[in-house]
Amino acid sequence: MAERELYRFGDMALDVAERRLSRGGRTVPLAPKAHDLLVHLVRNAGRLVTKGDLLEHVWAGSFVEEGVLSVHISGLRKALGDDDRSRRYIETVARSGYRFIAPLIDDDGAQDGRSIAVLPAWPAGPGTSDAERSVGLAIADALIGRLGRLTQISVRPTRAVHGYADLQRDPAAIGRSLRVDAVIVCRFEKTPEQIHVAAELLRSRDGARLWSGAYDEWPGDATSLPDAIAEALAAHFAAAPPRARPAGVFGNWADVRRGVSRPPCRLEVYELIGRGRAHLLALSRTETPKAVAAYEDAIGLDPTFAAAHAGLAMACCQQAVLRLVPQAEAYARAREAALRALAADDSCADAQVALAAVSFLGQWDWVGAERALQRALEINPNHTEAYLLYGRLLDALGRLQEGLEAKMRALERDPLSPLVHQAISMSYWNQRRYEDSIRWANKTLELDAGHLVAREHLAGAYWALGDFDRYMAENVKHAESFGVSAEALEPVKQAYAGGGRTGLVRWLLETQGNNLPAMQLALFHGELGDLDAAMQHLERAIDSRDPCLVDLAVAPQWDRLRASPGFQGCLERMGLSAPVPPRP
Repeated sequence: MAERELYRFGDMALDVAERRLSRGGRTVPLAPKAHDLLVHLVRNAGRLVTKGDLLEHVWAGSFVEEGVLSVHISGLRKALGDDDRSRRYIETVARSGYRFIAPLIDDDGAQDGRSIAVLPAWPAGPGTSDAERSVGLAIADALIGRLGRLTQISVRPTRAVHGYADLQRDPAAIGRSLRVDAVIVCRFEKTPEQIHVAAELLRSRDGARLWSGAYDEWPGDATSLPDAIAEALAAHFAAAPPRARPAGVFGNWADVRRGVSRPPCRLEVYELIGRGRAHLLALSRTETPKAVAAYEDAIGLDPTFAAAHAGLAMACCQQAVLRLVPQAEAYARAREAALRALAADDSCADAQVALAAVSFLGQWDWVGAERALQRALEINPNHTEAYLLYGRLLDALGRLQEGLEAKMRALERDPLSPLVHQAISMSYWNQRRYEDSIRWANKTLELDAGHLVAREHLAGAYWALGDFDRYMAENVKHAESFGVSAEALEPVKQAYAGGGRTGLVRWLLETQGNNLPAMQLALFHGELGDLDAAMQHLERAIDSRDPCLVDLAVAPQWDRLRASPGFQGCLERMGLSAPVPPRP
C-alpha cells in the first residue's frame, strides 16, 4: 500500500489524497487551485518555486496571467492565517516566485528542513572546568539568539541543548537525538587577552562537515564572536539577515551604530552569563537564586552589558513564578532590569520577553504584554519562550485557537520539550478538550517523569471529567514525587475514602484553610456551592494581584462561579471580558 502523503506544519495538516487542509481537526475551506498551489509549495518546502513553475504545474496547458496567480496566493494566505507583517507560511521572493517557509513536522514533532542545534561550546584542551562549561554555554546561548533571527532556519532553544555541556559525545548522534538536520559544534581556547573559537556545521545523518570557520575576539574589536559566526552561517544557508544588524551579545552594536568603539566584555562576564543561564534553565527553587546572583555579578563587572540585565530580568520573573520572593517585588525588579537591557540594546529579545512577563503576570497589562511579545518575535522569530508566553496570553484573552497555534509554533522549534508539551495540554484544558489535555500531559510525563506540574494538571483533567478516583491517584503520585511521605498522605486518603471529593475538600478547608492562598479558597468554596464565600476570596485574590488569576476568563475551574452576580465585575477589575465559552 502506498504511504499516505500527509504534511503537518504548526497546528495544520494537509492530506493530499483527501484534498483536505485542517486546523486543529477542523477543515479549512480551500478553492481547488489554492489547494493545488499549497501542495506544490509544501512539496518544495524551503525552496524557491518560481511563478512560471507554479503556473505550469497548476494551470498546465492554459494561458493564465501572473495576476491570477497573485489572487490565488492571497486567498491561500488568508486561509492559512498568514500575517501581512510577518509571513509564517508563504514567503514572496521579489520578482521570482514564492517559498513555503513553515517547518514541516512529523508525527513526533520532528522538523523536516533546515533545522539546527547549537551545542554548548567545548574547550579545545583536555578536561572541562565549571568556568569553561559556563563560557561554552554562554557562547552557544548567544549564537542561538543570533541565528534565531533568521526566518529561513529553525533553531533549537538553549533549553534543548544545555544538557550536552558535559557530554563530549558524537555531535552527529546528538543531532539525531535532537531531531535536527545539522549541529553547530564550537571549540574554544581562551586567554586573559582573547578567546578563539573554531566552529563547524555537521550533518546529523552522517556527520559530514558542511561548513567551518575560525574566529577571534580581541579587546577593542567592535565585532562580537556570535555575530561573526551567525553572519557566516547566514551566508552559507543563503538566509536573509535581519533588517537591522543585531546588537552583539558580547559587544554592543548600539554603540557601534553611534560610532563608539566599545571593547568586548571581559571573559569573566562570559563565564557569569553562562553560569546564570545554567542555573535559570534548571527551573528550580534552589537554583534560581543562584541565577540572580550570577547575573548581578556580571552586571557588577560590566553595567552596560544588555545580556546581563536581560538575564537578571528573566531570573526575577522566575523568582515570582516560584514564589521565592514577594511577587510584586520580583516583578518590579524584573521590569527595571528589562528596561535597563533595552536601554543598552533595543534589539534584545530576551528583555522584551521578560518585559512581557511582567506586564502580563504582574501588572495585567494585556496590551503592553502583547506589544512586547510581538516585538520579541520580530527580533527573533525562533524564540520558543516568546511563543509559549504569547500562547498563554492569547488563551487568557479568550483567543484560544490563536493561543494553541502560538504554542504549536514553539513545538516546531523544540519538539522534545516537556515545557512546550505541558503548555499545549493547558490550551486543550482551556478549550474543555479534556481527553486531548490528558494525552498531551501524558506526553509531557513521558519526556520528564518528574515534571513540576504535569501530573497535577493531569489530575485536574480527570477532575473535570468527574473521574475522581483517577484524580486522586494522580494527586498522590504528584505528592510522592515531591517527597511527601506515606504517613503524611494517609489522612488525605482517608478523607477521600470517607467522603469522596466533597469530603476531601471539606477536610482540606478544616485542616489547612488558614494556610491556603485566597485563590485556592475561592475554588474550594465554589466547589462546595458556597458562592458568597467563594466570591469574597476571589476578590481578595484580585486585591493581591495573584498571577494565577490571569486565566480567570477562560479556565474551567472557574466555571462554577461564572453565574455569580459579582463575577463579571471581577473580570472587569482585571481588564478582561467574558469570552464565548468554547465547545468541547
